[in-house]
Amino acid sequence: MSPSSARPVQPVAVEAQKLLPMIWGDPEHMPEQLAFFAVRRFGPRAAAAVERRRERAPGAGPDELNAGIISRGTRVTIAEGAVVGGPFVVLVPLSFVAALLARAQMVLELAAAAGHAPEDEQRAAELLLLQDVYASLDEANKALGHTERHPPGGAGRVPRRTRWRLILKMAALLGLIGGGKRSRARQALSVVSFSGLFLIGLALPWIWMPVLAVFYQQATSRLGTKAAMFYAQDPAAARRHRRWTHRGLKAPGIASVLRFVALALLPVATAGAAILAEARIAGGPWGTALIVLCAVSLVTAAIWYGGRWGGARPRSRRKRPKGVT
Repeated sequence: MSPSSARPVQPVAVEAQKLLPMIWGDPEHMPEQLAFFAVRRFGPRAAAAVERRRERAPGAGPDELNAGIISRGTRVTIAEGAVVGGPFVVLVPLSFVAALLARAQMVLELAAAAGHAPEDEQRAAELLLLQDVYASLDEANKALGHTERHPPGGAGRVPRRTRWRLILKMAALLGLIGGGKRSRARQALSVVSFSGLFLIGLALPWIWMPVLAVFYQQATSRLGTKAAMFYAQDPAAARRHRRWTHRGLKAPGIASVLRFVALALLPVATAGAAILAEARIAGGPWGTALIVLCAVSLVTAAIWYGGRWGGARPRSRRKRPKGVT
């Protein structure tokens, strides 16, 4: 049993906390550090996840298996990365890293489903290729060869401008802003739009969160389809087959969306009630409504994060197949 497989499985958000200092310590190689980390920490769990999926549905074909992996990967990415709002938007780097790791696990599961070892470092190069970081596997492997495997943590040492550039890089990897194939004008426009949305999200999370959720759903489904095509043993047949896309929300996903909508609408409803009641804290009813809006946004964000981090404690481990821990 390898050390990585013996390591307890941690929630994605907890793993993201461990990766973020490495990114701060080596900001120039953020995509490479993320790819290495994903293969090391998420490769074994990807293999186990595919094995469990096959045990639950032994008659499932490659298409059904891939569709299930992409559907779950999309939901996890939305859950880990979209619900960030209010003053907690300052934790966007952590949220983005968690979303990127969730997407990486999806890609590794698709590789495992196609018969490739998800723990192999070659998957790191393929992940960079699929995310359009490099145009070829040779370029990706060359870049990985010049990347330190375990850089020292750099928390607190990275200048603010560098951190903002890293956030933009993460947003580009997640498909939130334009990639390299777009014109410079379109790239600049997407960066400006993202920056404006970020600033608005400091106080208005119900705008920030739904927009991110939509972007994540579209971009993650596209990445999953691209990865499934890449790993297909018969690429020509795969191109003729239907797309492996996110098929919609299952029951647990619907419950998560309803909780999210409730938390997102609560600040608006409370501010509206303050206006109707003609409450006055400062500056008349509209000033009072703004204060209530920001305060309730803080409370709702705290409730959501409390639930997330409360659920981040190690869970009781289920019985797994022999050799998988």
